Amino acid sequence: MRDFFLFQLKRRRNQCASFFLTLHKIKAMRQITINSTTGNEIISIQDVKDFARIDTSADDTLITLMIETARVWCENYISRDIVPKNRTYYLDATQTGLIDLPFSPVASIESITINDVAATYTILGLNNESIELDGGAAEKVKITYITEGINHALIKLAMLQTISTYYDNRADFVQGANVHLIPTNAKQILSSYKSMFV
Repeated sequence: MRDFFLFQLKRRRNQCASFFLTLHKIKAMRQITINSTTGNEIISIQDVKDFARIDTSADDTLITLMIETARVWCENYISRDIVPKNRTYYLDATQTGLIDLPFSPVASIESITINDVAATYTILGLNNESIELDGGAAEKVKITYITEGINHALIKLAMLQTISTYYDNRADFVQGANVHLIPTNAKQILSSYKSMFV
């Protein structure tokens, strides 16, 4: 019985390994990194104090941290940069040569390389967020680009609501039986900005 159990276990392990190897071949590895942040926060400490009715300057350092935290959370939620950045996007393979860049709007493409060799390409899309490689399918594609950032009133409002919640609770908070990490209204405000990479 023990031998049969070990045989079944090995067979399942091999099936799983085969499945994940196939899955890896189908789904290309993608990585993105921030090389530098080139812009400033779109809301100030005073904006937060006015919105949250904070009268003291004792928490200015904390508020500064919360501004950045809220902005990063919002950027990741909508997959768009609120503050302009220099980014590098890496794909181990593309089957068609069509690439949609995460975190738009794109101000400019600095470089595109395939196997560390400069590539030719065409920029597509309304926000320059899609690229078509002239050579089609490729491996080891690296794209360095600059994003413009978004400075809209709705995003500022979502950030202010998020920061106010962070400031008032300073931890996850419970409402009824649910633990809330981010105000639901902030998510609703940001929904119209969401991108496909979320």
